[in-house]
Amino acid sequence: TGNFGIYSQYVFRGLTQTDQKPAFQGGFDYANTNGLYVGAWGSNISWLHDAGVCNHGCSLEWDIYGGWKYAINDDWGTDIGVLYYYYPGSYADGVTKPDTTEIYAAAGCKWVSLKYSYSVDHTFGVPDTAGYLDLSANYPINDAWTLNAHVGRQDYQGSTNGVSND
Repeated sequence: TGNFGIYSQYVFRGLTQTDQKPAFQGGFDYANTNGLYVGAWGSNISWLHDAGVCNHGCSLEWDIYGGWKYAINDDWGTDIGVLYYYYPGSYADGVTKPDTTEIYAAAGCKWVSLKYSYSVDHTFGVPDTAGYLDLSANYPINDAWTLNAHVGRQDYQGSTNGVSND
């Protein structure tokens, strides 16, 4: 399958990635009947340039992912996988490159899901690992409308916790 959209902005984990400007996003996914899936997704971004850590480029986020979804029954399901966030560009000296690899596990029942993601190396330019827990609900009101709710919390583990010691 494929998807493409134009959005008023790109918000990820509560933070704007495009400085409240429009985002052009799209991707492709392949899912096998045995539950295995792979995909790629991309969006324009501006946060790396806005933060002053970019020398050239740095206006693209390209995500590559794969995993396995398993339906236990009509109500319950699980999802495990890996997601790589790639930010091509040239970065200033001493900057931790924002490329991030996360592993994740999720469980869902009907319209509610709980997911935990863990960065295995560093997290979006912060030289520490982090975990992200999110609870999401997508309740179908009728055939045309769905009520979406989401809450998440990201915690950094390590010596810097995203704060410079300089």
